[in-house]
Amino acid sequence: MKSRASSHFLILILIVILTAISHYSIYYGALIRGYETSYYTAIRNLGLLSFLALLPIVLARVFRFQGNWTLYTSAVLLFSIGLTIQYRLFSDPEYVLKDKKAEVRQEKIKTAQLHYIEENYSADKKKMMGLDPTPPEPVDLSKEKPRPANDSLFGVFLSGRTLIPIFAIFCMIATVWLIRRDNILKLLQENGFLIVLLTLVPLLLAAVTSRAGKALGNMTPWEPAKIPFLIGFAAVLAILYKNLARTYWGIPRAKDVVPLVVMAIMPFVPFFVLKDFGQMMVFSSVYVTLFVIAVRRFSQRFVLIGSVVLMVSILVVGALPESTQEKIPFLPTLAKPVKKILPNRIQQRFHLWLDGFNPPPPETDWWKETYDKKYAELLKKTPNLPEMIEEDPKLLSRINIDIWFDELAFQPAQATFGLASGGATGRGLGLGYVELIPVSDSDYVYAAIGEELGLFGGLLVIFALIVFVSAGVRTALDSRDMFSKLCSAGLTAFIGFQALVNMGGITRALPMTGITLPFVSHGGFSLITCFVMLGMLMAFSDRNTTDFQADQTAAEGLNK
Repeated sequence: MKSRASSHFLILILIVILTAISHYSIYYGALIRGYETSYYTAIRNLGLLSFLALLPIVLARVFRFQGNWTLYTSAVLLFSIGLTIQYRLFSDPEYVLKDKKAEVRQEKIKTAQLHYIEENYSADKKKMMGLDPTPPEPVDLSKEKPRPANDSLFGVFLSGRTLIPIFAIFCMIATVWLIRRDNILKLLQENGFLIVLLTLVPLLLAAVTSRAGKALGNMTPWEPAKIPFLIGFAAVLAILYKNLARTYWGIPRAKDVVPLVVMAIMPFVPFFVLKDFGQMMVFSSVYVTLFVIAVRRFSQRFVLIGSVVLMVSILVVGALPESTQEKIPFLPTLAKPVKKILPNRIQQRFHLWLDGFNPPPPETDWWKETYDKKYAELLKKTPNLPEMIEEDPKLLSRINIDIWFDELAFQPAQATFGLASGGATGRGLGLGYVELIPVSDSDYVYAAIGEELGLFGGLLVIFALIVFVSAGVRTALDSRDMFSKLCSAGLTAFIGFQALVNMGGITRALPMTGITLPFVSHGGFSLITCFVMLGMLMAFSDRNTTDFQADQTAAEGLNK
């Protein structure tokens, strides 16, 4: 079926309408809890989506774009869900005003109590409480005096939450225009290794000088580095993929595989410095995908996939919590040498994944430093703590539990409770307690979606991602040259695997790694990178359509 801009325009208009309804639901839910949402933010969000809804018409007429619009529409759907959840979170004063969290929570509790009394207490009970002796009746929200939204026109429209999406959208448009040009694509293909080197040096400097993987406020400037690393690997693989067919027992020759190994290892250096386990997982998955696409023989794919499965199995065995290892005979003995070389962060993530509600013993290698530091702080505040522990030995276990949840387990635990409370249909937009989940606008946004929109809201996100990935795979399959094919497949894999790792971590299907959900999470460079990737995929799709039409024209000419 032909991908018409007009058809997708109607779908995009429907997305804008549904988003407007969602914003009104959040506004109404906020009034129930005693605060107002931001009108300016709602106007900004609907303005961004309206511009995105009109963009297909502009691209089709000005750029003569003829590619697959499914990529674009599914990405806009994800982006609209992200804007809706962010509107819900950033309108809630309990989530925004960190220094007044307790005060705001008390106001919300008091409002809920007064509403319950108004709707359920008799006139006599109200009179006894010193309230107006009115009969039970529904609360008239128009007579309420909610806490006003703490914003301004210029504060909203000049904030990063406005400027970054606008910049990301224009980056996408510029990328579509550039990647469609043959000379630009040729330049990228011929200078892949140089592009990687020019990216690696500043990336390493940023990794070394950053604070816990954050720079420029709270953003990660190495997110866009995914694109040049992918281009470099695809460029080298597009040149060497034919030579990879020359193998011995399924293993390529060293001179053919070493350049690929070097290109593949380069991105891992800064992420290893940052101890970013999530990005390493995503990069590994993408590179394996590209290699499987490039090689032609079954034996090569078998050796590669078998090697990956073996390495992952060794990693998992070594990172399993001791309580899990003890259930399987001989497993602790096998895991001991692996555990010694595994970074503490990986062992920590696996424990949170498999046994997150039970803290490790204080003497555990990767937990001991944090525990000792917090215990020392507690000892300063409570000098008689040793005597208290001597009187009640169980107190030491309770201290360990408190430190565990304060430092590491609180966030994933809250996300789990949020998903569970959402059920199938969710609590309703504006009626959940997503403000209690730390950074639920970014890494844990899927937990916020699951709580307020339930299973169906979570499935909507998964459906949009499946549609996006399917369209990306179709773009890769339709590409004529290997470089375009590998780039399209790699871009699709980046979006797909990143979403899989994020949602898998929140649902406890995978270890939590702290990476964002593409197009949905509130982020700076992450959102910009996703839109640039979208622009590249759209450009490759347009090139495929142009090539197909050229072939048809040539065939018709021969027939005549």
